[in-house]
Amino acid sequence: MKNVLLIHGFNGLPKIFEYFKNTLEEKGFNVIMPNFPVREEITVEGYFSVFDNYRELYTDNLIVVAHSIGNPMFIKYISKNGYRIGKYISLAGFSKEYYNEGKDVLNEKVKLTVLNGKEIEDATELIKDRYSIFSKDDHIVPYSLLNEYSKEIKSKAISIDGIGHMGKKSGLEELPLVIDLILK
Repeated sequence: MKNVLLIHGFNGLPKIFEYFKNTLEEKGFNVIMPNFPVREEITVEGYFSVFDNYRELYTDNLIVVAHSIGNPMFIKYISKNGYRIGKYISLAGFSKEYYNEGKDVLNEKVKLTVLNGKEIEDATELIKDRYSIFSKDDHIVPYSLLNEYSKEIKSKAISIDGIGHMGKKSGLEELPLVIDLILK
């Protein structure tokens, strides 16, 4: 059975994760959707401790879909542990610090997720298939950083207008392209 690990970001589980879970389970996938720390509670150690609960899954057969802050947290984790992954789909992923006016807690937590050169290099070596999905109308992460992240990790960049940050505020409830990429 194929395993799919869904990794949420700052605000917790986005609506589209329920869609991914339901659709993939109907197709026979084992979908793991853990609760990671959110907002003020976010730490690298906190994410790592949740990742540690699924050590047996980190194989060439694992498919990972990560959203926002979940992306650099995941890359940091596999880099630290040398885990090889089959497929990785980044939703609004980034590797560098950015600033949002009036979002002090988010700005503070983004600083924890900055990826170094080794971690970025490891992402290209440890993950077989890489995709980055992002949007020009993302209201959280600057488009230039979303695009740059895709280039850094040598993923197939997929820019889609109108999907925002793909979190709770975007209202996005389905993203069939992710299902297509998983089935590919």
